[in-house]
Amino acid sequence: MRVYIWLYILGACGTISLGMFLFSLNRDSILLKKLKLKKSKILINWLLLAVSITCFLLMIYAFIYIQKQINIFNLT
Repeated sequence: MRVYIWLYILGACGTISLGMFLFSLNRDSILLKKLKLKKSKILINWLLLAVSITCFLLMIYAFIYIQKQINIFNLT
């Protein structure tokens, strides 16, 4: 299972950042309405979403790449 360690790391990173995005988006949107602040304060939340999407895409790419390597080594 050492082959898939990067998948676990990327999955954990993506899940944590997605959870932080969902938690902070709800809290910050309520605070923005109450305090009438600019919406640019919410930029960090969208960066967390971008990080989670990137991690999930890298996880898919790494899985496909690992499967190709395993298939190449099994053929020889």
